[in-house]
Amino acid sequence: MIYAFISLIVGGILLGGAWSFHQQGKPWWARILLALVGLVAVVLALWRIQQG
Repeated sequence: MIYAFISLIVGGILLGGAWSFHQQGKPWWARILLALVGLVAVVLALWRIQQG
């Protein structure tokens, strides 16, 4: 369960990083990659929390 909450925090940080990359005008592939990794982390965390 602790892994799920850590993963949720990391996913949120990664999504924030993707937003920061977007505002700074970094390459599109870096923005998409960071956003996808962040979304996967958040989805897996929420799934693990739901499973108990």
